[in-house]
Amino acid sequence: PTAVLSTIRAPTLLLWGDRDAMIPVANAQDYLRAMPDARLVTVLGVGHVPHEEDPIRTAATAATFLACPRC
Repeated sequence: PTAVLSTIRAPTLLLWGDRDAMIPVANAQDYLRAMPDARLVTVLGVGHVPHEEDPIRTAATAATFLACPRC
C-alpha cells in the first residue's frame, strides 16, 4: 500500500510483533520508506496483534510516543 502510505504526513508509530506470521516485520521497511515521519517499534515475543498479546507493553510504548511523537 505504498501509494496510500506515502500520503500520511503525521508522525506515525508502527508497533510490529517480531513473530507476526501474517505480515512479517521485514515488511516494516517498506512502510518506513513510504512514511518518512514513522517510527518502528518491534514488540518481541508477539505476533500480529501486539496490543492484544501484550497490552501493557504496547500501551506504554504508545503513551511514550504520544507524549513526544517526534522525539
